[in-house]
Amino acid sequence: MNNKIKEGYVKMRASLIVLILLVLCAGCWDMKDINSLAIVSLAGVDKNPETGNFTAYYQVINPTSLSTRTGASAKAVVYNFQFKDYSHGRFNEQTGMSMPRKFFMADLQSYIISERYARQGILDLINFIELSPEQRSNVILFITDSPMYTIMNSFTPLDRIPGRFIRSLTDQYKPNFSMSLYPIRFKDIAREIHLHTPIVIPIIHYSGENPSSNSDRVEKIDANKDGMSFSGGAVLIHARMVGNLDEQSKNLFFILNKKYRQRTETVKINGDFVDVEAQNIQVQRKWNTPGSHLLIDLYADLRLMNNQQKSKMTLQNLHQIEKEFNQTLEKELKSYEQMGTNRGWDLLGIQDNGGNEMTWRQTKVTIHVHSKMTTIGNTSTPYLLE
Repeated sequence: MNNKIKEGYVKMRASLIVLILLVLCAGCWDMKDINSLAIVSLAGVDKNPETGNFTAYYQVINPTSLSTRTGASAKAVVYNFQFKDYSHGRFNEQTGMSMPRKFFMADLQSYIISERYARQGILDLINFIELSPEQRSNVILFITDSPMYTIMNSFTPLDRIPGRFIRSLTDQYKPNFSMSLYPIRFKDIAREIHLHTPIVIPIIHYSGENPSSNSDRVEKIDANKDGMSFSGGAVLIHARMVGNLDEQSKNLFFILNKKYRQRTETVKINGDFVDVEAQNIQVQRKWNTPGSHLLIDLYADLRLMNNQQKSKMTLQNLHQIEKEFNQTLEKELKSYEQMGTNRGWDLLGIQDNGGNEMTWRQTKVTIHVHSKMTTIGNTSTPYLLE
């Protein structure tokens, strides 16, 4: 009996403590009303090479436009604010002069910089983002070859918020990157700026001449017209843009540096086109002669995407596709490696992986591709007309 009384007393005491704590807790004491915040989803910055002054752009989400209630007062899902100053840290103060809400960067999706700023060097921006406690170093970075004003003043289809639209473009590639991360976050760039291996950042291109600044743009069926898309990659060495790669070369850069695992190739077999997708790509490197002869072996599983051959698929034919794929990719890789050497870009990361910093251009590189067809589809015999 005494044990039951004692047990009941303990439970009652515990309940009383919980009730006291609930009374004392004020909920989310630091929570800010969403309507009091200027939530930035996309930021952009340009730098004038003559004056050194910056032009910053901030796309602020308009909460009322996201409401599902009928009769919403505003149609634009974001508003773009533009500021000019000579230092990154001064923009926060400027926002209070034209934004009626508190400047809030915690929901920032993406950061875009102009090509002319990138060619001047962006170490100052990287330091600003990394050292500022209010900034997010996991924000992803893009470079645009289009006018910054046009990029930052254009609405996007499918996703009404441009910052989220741009970030979603990278999400399509993430599963095939190592660690499922596209290595273009500020923290990734800061980690590699001291290396000789270049950093490649996606270039965003705008297809039209004038910005699609009216929200009616999303009502048009032609999504490519006056729209944004990836267009190759900017090559950065020690945080300064030195050139650019086309989309295919950008893909090879990430593959050879063991960051990406997929590629599509078209080969010709008996005069007909065959499209194959290389999956689960693995790259192995070893020095045949330390510092002077590098061996690279690339292994891939092949998936048959499109087969225009008129003959029945046989084991011999599959081996022929594998052989043609290997030879085609080896030629492309050799051309890619030579292009980097001619431009003075160590695209293979030779200097950072055992090569000589003084003689890396003279390094002999031998590349072999090994593939195996693993997926061929539902039928091995094509349909033919009599």
